[in-house]
Amino acid sequence: MLKTTILSLTVFFICPFAFAAEKASVSLSGETAFVGDIIDFKITAQLPPDAQISAGQKVTFENFDIIGYGIERVSENPNIYELNFKIAAYKTGVLDIEPVSVSYINADGSDNLFFTPEAKVEIKSVLGGQQNQDIKDIKPLVKLGIKPLYVFLMILAAAIAGILIFFLYRSISASIKIAPAAVIDPRTQALDALNGLYVSGEPEKSGVKIFYYRMSEILRGYVSKQYGFDALEMTTAEFFDKMKPLLPQEININEFKNYLKVFNLARYAGFKPEKAEVEGNFNYTKNLLEKL
Repeated sequence: MLKTTILSLTVFFICPFAFAAEKASVSLSGETAFVGDIIDFKITAQLPPDAQISAGQKVTFENFDIIGYGIERVSENPNIYELNFKIAAYKTGVLDIEPVSVSYINADGSDNLFFTPEAKVEIKSVLGGQQNQDIKDIKPLVKLGIKPLYVFLMILAAAIAGILIFFLYRSISASIKIAPAAVIDPRTQALDALNGLYVSGEPEKSGVKIFYYRMSEILRGYVSKQYGFDALEMTTAEFFDKMKPLLPQEININEFKNYLKVFNLARYAGFKPEKAEVEGNFNYTKNLLEKL
């Protein structure tokens, strides 16, 4: 009975890794570095056909700070992605780059994930051969001798200077009339931000994903101010359910739902809409801001 249980547990834990649909490998720019050096860390993953790695997911490594991060699809058949990290260690020694989970979406729309292989890198101290060496004072501290009279005169001078500055500020404030700041309503502010986004050269400048992200941020920020709920922190489904009763009659609910799906797809690396589609979604966003 004990042998059967051990065999079952072994098969349960080992088989998913043995028959995993994806294959991943890692490479480093070097096996050693100094504290503060930038290390190129690349993960190459072969996914199932037509699967896509979701963009914008948060990845963290213990003992390392992430300086830069990018995802690139380098091959469609086989379906290969590269995740390129620029990391920097903040302690010395032989450090493990622990496995992290990376999520992706299958061709049928289901979510999945894989774990990156483990790697090691030796981090050396720039202070010498010893690890974790403390930084010590170059010279012993010198005790400064100051006479009490000098201290009193310095305090008196500081007090007089403070009084003069106070009265000077009051005199200037009284002679200048400060005009009240112009109040801009949220709709005008959002429309100005949206128009400025398109005029500034987007989406060619920063890319389609950033353009869609900023459009969504402008729309959700306006809705948050106009209707008093935090739309920026909601999922797409939560945002749709909250907006359904608030939509005016001239906004078709199904069109609005499909519009939100496009923004959801924009998170993934394989999202490449046509220029006409981008302009259509821009105009639809502008119409929403004018109607809501």
